[in-house]
Amino acid sequence: MSLRLRAVLIAGLALVLLWAIAAAVMIRGVQANLDQMLDERLAMSARMVSGLLQRAAIAPEAAPQHWADIIRVSGANGIACEVRSMQGTVLARTESGPYSTMDSPALGFSTRDVDGEPWRIHILDDANGYRIMTADRVARRHGLAREMLRAAGVPFLVAVSGGLLALWIGIDRGLAPLAALRRRLADRRDDDTRPIADTGAPSELKPLLAAFNGVLSRLSSTLAGQRAFTDAAAHELRTPLTAIDTHLQVAQLATGEQARTALAQAGRGVQRMRHTLEQMMVLARSEAPPDADDICNSAARLVEDVLGRLDPAARSRIQWQPGTVDCAPAMPRSLLETALRNLVDNALRYAPAPSPITVSLQCEPSWRRLTLAVADRGPGLVPAQRAHVGQRFWRGDRARHGDGAGLGLSIVHAIATRFDGSLRLEARDGGGLVAILDLPIAGA
Repeated sequence: MSLRLRAVLIAGLALVLLWAIAAAVMIRGVQANLDQMLDERLAMSARMVSGLLQRAAIAPEAAPQHWADIIRVSGANGIACEVRSMQGTVLARTESGPYSTMDSPALGFSTRDVDGEPWRIHILDDANGYRIMTADRVARRHGLAREMLRAAGVPFLVAVSGGLLALWIGIDRGLAPLAALRRRLADRRDDDTRPIADTGAPSELKPLLAAFNGVLSRLSSTLAGQRAFTDAAAHELRTPLTAIDTHLQVAQLATGEQARTALAQAGRGVQRMRHTLEQMMVLARSEAPPDADDICNSAARLVEDVLGRLDPAARSRIQWQPGTVDCAPAMPRSLLETALRNLVDNALRYAPAPSPITVSLQCEPSWRRLTLAVADRGPGLVPAQRAHVGQRFWRGDRARHGDGAGLGLSIVHAIATRFDGSLRLEARDGGGLVAILDLPIAGA
């Protein structure tokens, strides 16, 4: 359903509902006021007939034509009238009326059914000994109320219809800038990430344009990063492929020990390229949507599982400090496992054997954060080098990182920042490096 149709329907239903409530209240008020006014008219008509009788001084045995002159005054206004003597003798009456109810008359106002039709009746005893009855039909009263309501409702319906039509046209005009924006976006090239100018845009549309320009800016940064990643990946893969090709050519031309050495170098190149491809695949998985069932309920148990899968020589170098409190990190188990494995692999690769590697876990429930630290006794990084943490394919020292692809810390940094965490590299007292992974706790 379009916004225009939805707005018109909501406005129309609201007006109809409000009018129905107002009409119900109005009907009750109009009916009550109309009944009071018509009751006053009945009483006034009865008093008027009584006054005429006093001025005319007609005797009960007067001729019928004299009584007709008095009764005609009231009957002409749609009110039935009857005059009786105190003994019950009918002296005069109009042509139609609820006369069958006058066998046991009661003074004042009353409502009675006569032949299935309700009548409103007023009876008055005047000072000359006459009993005067005036009455009108209740159906006529209701008809007057309906006519008054119709007279008020027809202009309202015309106004509502015209208002809804004006609202439809106004919304169409108001949505014109949005339609123009849609056309501008439809005409854009796929690679055009320039911000959209908000010149001349309505004030209500400017926040949307600002948010959309923010999306375009992030998309531009992402595309630039992807292009840089693709270029760097092509360069990283070209180097080992060139080396493998060179060593294979040497092996084809040489014999004996020289050929075996060339084939061994080609094998190491294949291993390096495979490691680079695996790291690239891990980085791609770290940026993919997580599985809803991939939940980590215990950070300490996850660390123990990762350390338990190390080979015995590497496991003997690990000093595990679990801390006093365990907690559940607010991130998928597989991604936290990948981050920890990369940190531990870096520490084992760059710290000289048999120097120890310390893995510690610290949970702070009051801060809703956990800290996972991996400390080694390797060569470490100077502050200028630590500033490049998270940069893909960056190596601080070619001699030290000859076997790496420059993606390990990038993977950890991408995982941490994705889940509102952070990765810090700090110099360790006594030499070495400390990689600190700060993450939120589940429910924070």
